[in-house]
Amino acid sequence: MTKHMFAGANTPTGFINFFDQIMPLEKAKKRYFLKGSSGSGKSTFIKKIAAEFEAIGVGTEKFHCANDSSSLDALSICSRGLCIIDATAPHSCDPEIPAAIDKIIDFAEFLDEQKITRYVDEIKSLLRLKRHYNEKASSYLAAMGNIYKAENKTYEIALKKHTLQELLQEWLGILNIHGSSNYTGFDRKLFMSAVTPDGYVSFAENYFNSYKIYGICKKSRAAASYFLTELKEKANACGINTESFYCPFAPDRLDYLHLPQINTAFTVLGGRFGYNGNVEKKIDMSICIDTKILDNIKLSTSQIEDNTLFDQALDAAVYLMYSSRMHHTKIEEIYSGSMDFNKVKELTEKTVHELLNEKHFH
Repeated sequence: MTKHMFAGANTPTGFINFFDQIMPLEKAKKRYFLKGSSGSGKSTFIKKIAAEFEAIGVGTEKFHCANDSSSLDALSICSRGLCIIDATAPHSCDPEIPAAIDKIIDFAEFLDEQKITRYVDEIKSLLRLKRHYNEKASSYLAAMGNIYKAENKTYEIALKKHTLQELLQEWLGILNIHGSSNYTGFDRKLFMSAVTPDGYVSFAENYFNSYKIYGICKKSRAAASYFLTELKEKANACGINTESFYCPFAPDRLDYLHLPQINTAFTVLGGRFGYNGNVEKKIDMSICIDTKILDNIKLSTSQIEDNTLFDQALDAAVYLMYSSRMHHTKIEEIYSGSMDFNKVKELTEKTVHELLNEKHFH
């Protein structure tokens, strides 16, 4: 099975990087860190290796680029302890155990330096424009975060935490999560969705299509975040591993919680940004919201609470990210024209052969 997700996302607080969660050192047998310029073939290299493993029935995890969701930033093959990571900015990362586990592949070795030198001034100009668009996009993302936070504050004030705790205890019983363990479960942090130059992109329906899914109503999103966070902590305390998928609009909040050991997931439902696939059961958390408090707050703020503000900020951010990507694509084209792709192909074929034949991957 192929799973799709993001290891990093553009958020109201900047680019958040969970690349250390792709293949934790404790589980790693081989990790490749790819260096080199844009347009040098790193994503194609990752896709080729993923395809070779998928062809022999090995499950893969593909981590898409938040600035171009058709490109890959990383590949993880958990069953083999293998991962390949684009380790360039904005998600730079370095080996921890060079040679024995970690290996750097530098695609800059296949660049023709003389060809690139001719385009230095053009590249500098494109980078300046790209930076300009990115900075403006960050401002609109920050505005989105403030609007999102303000709306959620309304629900937080109206939250009945005692009732929410009772509901949590009920679900801990349903899932048979109780007691404590000498082993603390591991929580893996990632993104299921991202704001990209192509708009809001989510891989949730692909990821969760084989799990038992419980959906939480979107209207109680503050209650949902509290519930999912508490459930995660209780599960980890009982020795159960979890996967936490955070909201790109509010990266301190959970959108999805996956408990792989019991083949179960919880998702926030509804709207353009919630999960819209099939669920085993819907969880109505409206009982955890004091409707009188909520109605009074909403009545007093009805003039300013308007989703169009959020939508306008989102549209502006997406447009600016798209403009940035257009300049990035021009930089990629310059570097692509200066690459020796025959050597890249040789490297790819050699790496595939090594990985498919190494004994400790079987």
